Amino acid sequence: MSVAFLDVFLIAAGPFIGSFVTASSRTWPDWDRIVKGRSACDACERRLAPWELVPVISFIAQRGRCTACGTSIPIIHPIGEICALAIAIVAVIAFDGGQTITAALFGWILLFGALVDLRTFLLPDIVTLGLIPAGFAMAFLQGGREALVLAAIAAIVGFASLALIAWTYRRLRGRDGLGIGDAKLLAAGGAWAGPFALPWIVAIGAGATLLIVVIAHFLGRKADAETAVPLGPGLAAGCFLAYSLPDLIQTTV
Repeated sequence: MSVAFLDVFLIAAGPFIGSFVTASSRTWPDWDRIVKGRSACDACERRLAPWELVPVISFIAQRGRCTACGTSIPIIHPIGEICALAIAIVAVIAFDGGQTITAALFGWILLFGALVDLRTFLLPDIVTLGLIPAGFAMAFLQGGREALVLAAIAAIVGFASLALIAWTYRRLRGRDGLGIGDAKLLAAGGAWAGPFALPWIVAIGAGATLLIVVIAHFLGRKADAETAVPLGPGLAAGCFLAYSLPDLIQTTV
């Protein structure tokens, strides 16, 4: 497969993969529905026709509603499809060959975890714990034993830092303020991007989370000190950007 064909394929497939990732995140952890389920309206359960499954375009053409019952289609569907396309574009620009596929898969798996966290306030272990050994493998393949040691250190520091914050918050406030899944996700980000990327992952994660709160505020969802806001989506964005940006900058400058 030529590099040009691979790049075009990943970009073309991105929105469709995003559609699958988004639908899967809305049914997790019911894996039977993910694997065996057929695309249907959530309200009337009518099976969707092929022309109703074109990412983003179908949503716009149908004005965000089911053509049969008129029920609103969750806005998360086109958002997930656009995010998956953006991940593919970044991977294509930043990397070459097999690493392009690896980066895209990394981003799409993070997207799945982020969407699940938005819905359930839980990060699936299959994402967080699965990405840690995958990050170790990538580090070893790209940089040998030294890179593997750095990845392991980054994973340990990433997990320990957020786990300590979560423990401290629980001791001081008597309730959970940070999930252990966030610590696992930061460990995965460290395994992929290295120890020096950890502050950037946290900074991007915090900024993205604040952005979610601001957007929710303008949509009429007021937030206060007791409002729960998932950190996972922001951390997922931070993990992917921390892994991709060095190569992206090097490629474009």
